[in-house]
Amino acid sequence: MTDHQHQLVTRFIAENRFPFPGQTDWPVGYLTLINADTRRHSIDGPNGPHWPDIVILNEKGVPCRFGEVETELSDAAVARWKICADAADTMNETGVKNLFVYVPKGLAEEALELLDRNDISFAGLREYAIDDERVVITPFLTRGDRYDHQ
Repeated sequence: MTDHQHQLVTRFIAENRFPFPGQTDWPVGYLTLINADTRRHSIDGPNGPHWPDIVILNEKGVPCRFGEVETELSDAAVARWKICADAADTMNETGVKNLFVYVPKGLAEEALELLDRNDISFAGLREYAIDDERVVITPFLTRGDRYDHQ
């Protein structure tokens, strides 16, 4: 995956899933930021700042929800998920961390195994595909709000 494709997927997700078009229960004052091409907001990690692909700030400007768009599965990806899960809030139906992980089509089973084996709380696992510059998101598993499984 090229940087352009990573940015394309990240922007599409931020613009179409945080919030969903027409979503009426998105909290007032929440702001969605993208770190894909320009670093806008970091969170503290064990080795310094981490720049999640997508950061949602609550009405007080505090990071509360995160999206990570992976191009491959690795120990580094697991470390990023852990950092985001540690910083995410749990304001959803089930009390899991508001972390959403996006992986290329066909990698969701392996990503789920990594998330669970590393005891990383998350709200959603999604697969993505790019078809001629068109991004397609497929929900794989939702552990947060039922509304998010679309």
